[in-house]
Amino acid sequence: MSPNVTKAICKTLHVTIRRARSDELKTCAALYERVGNQTFTWRPKNWFKAEDFIDFANSEEIYVAESHGAILGILSFFRPSNFVHSLYIDESAQGFGIGTALIEAATKFADGPLALKVDEPNTRARKFYEKLGFIDAHETGIDAGIRWIRLKQPA
Repeated sequence: MSPNVTKAICKTLHVTIRRARSDELKTCAALYERVGNQTFTWRPKNWFKAEDFIDFANSEEIYVAESHGAILGILSFFRPSNFVHSLYIDESAQGFGIGTALIEAATKFADGPLALKVDEPNTRARKFYEKLGFIDAHETGIDAGIRWIRLKQPA
């Protein structure tokens, strides 16, 4: 288990990145469902479900970005392939560097370069990951009729 990382991501917001506790998984799942359904407008209505996130948590490591007792962001990580399965930031906390802080933390605790999938229509996320140095891994697929692209950190 990695140590907690506390970082000032702007002049007034201090965020701690740490492993989620089991009693926080329902809160994380609710954030996943809420943000996923609000953001992924190209997906079928109510595509993101809290119970799916709880299922993922059985085989993935869940990390949170916490500030003043509130969970502002989540990252789910599948260690065997250094795969970032989910990265969601509460709508009220977007744009403050929380996603970047979670990816930077994952880069430190991973056993190698990170990889992830991003829906092709999600241009905002694609630009975010490219800004962080992720590159096209030249692998694509279709999920529920939506094309995804695999991105990875350079080796």
